[in-house]
Amino acid sequence: MKGYKIHIIDDDPATYEILNAYLESAGFKVRSASDGRAGLEMMQTDPPDLALLDIQMPELDGFQLLEAMRREESLQDVPVLFITSLDRTNLKIKGLELGADDFIVKPFERAELFARIKAALRRSDRFRRAENILAGNLIDISLTELLQTLDIGRKMARITFSEMDGDVFVDRGMLVSARQGIFFGEAALTRLLFLDKGSFVVDFGMITERQDGENISIQHQVLNSLVSVDNVNKVLAELPVQNPQIETWPPALLVEGVDSIKELLPCSLSDLLILIPGDLKTNAGIFINEYL
Repeated sequence: MKGYKIHIIDDDPATYEILNAYLESAGFKVRSASDGRAGLEMMQTDPPDLALLDIQMPELDGFQLLEAMRREESLQDVPVLFITSLDRTNLKIKGLELGADDFIVKPFERAELFARIKAALRRSDRFRRAENILAGNLIDISLTELLQTLDIGRKMARITFSEMDGDVFVDRGMLVSARQGIFFGEAALTRLLFLDKGSFVVDFGMITERQDGENISIQHQVLNSLVSVDNVNKVLAELPVQNPQIETWPPALLVEGVDSIKELLPCSLSDLLILIPGDLKTNAGIFINEYL
C-alpha cells in the first residue's frame, strides 16, 4: 500500500519481524537497518515520516542516532519513537531531552503501538501538509495516503472526486460511505482506488448516514480494496499495451445497460471497467480473452 514511510532501526531480528508484520498489515511503507550508522545513511537518502529506534545498537546507539538526526535539516523534524526493553526513567528523560517523541517498552501491545505511532505521525510534516489540503490532485497525494491521513487525524470529512464521479465519507477512523457512479461500499472504493486519478475536494465536518451496511474501519476497507485492485492489475498485466483504447464491445460481456455504455466507445479500458456492473477482475479477464 502507498502510505506513510516508517523506518525501523533495530539490531534485534525478532523485534524487526514483529514490527514489520504489524506495520505492513496496516498499510505503512517500511524500511529497516540493523545498526545506527546504516540507519542514518538510509534516512539521509530516503527521509521517513517516522522512525522507530532501538537504544542499544552497534555503530551508533539510539541516542547518538537521534542526535545525528536532529543535526540534519531533512531529518530534524522526523518524529522518533524509541522501542526498548530498558524501562528506566533516566533513559526516557534523556531521550525526551534529545527530541524523542515517545517511548514504547518491549513487550508491547499492537493497539498501543498503533496509538502511539498515530499520535506521533500527527506531528509529521506529511500529516501537517495533508491536513491543510482542502482541495488537491491525486497526482500529489494518492487516495490511499489521503484516507490514511484522515484516519490518523480522526477527521470527519466528505471527499469528492469529480473526475471519477465519486465521494467518500469518513468519520474518526471509520469509512461511513463510499460511492462511485452507481456503485456503493467496497465496490465503489475499489473502483476509486483502481483509477486513483483526478482532483478532489475535502469538506471537513460533512457526514451522512451509511447506505451500504455498518461502519468499517478505513484501514480494513482500504486493505481489502487494494487486494482487489492488485488482482485486477495482475490480470491486465497480460495485455501488450497498458490501458488500451477499446473500440468495440466484447460479445462475451453481457451486462445491464450495455447500450448506454457502448455509446462511450472508444474509451480507455480502465475508464470503461469502472462503469461496467460486476466484478472488476472478472470483467477485466473477459477483455483479456477477447483482445489477446
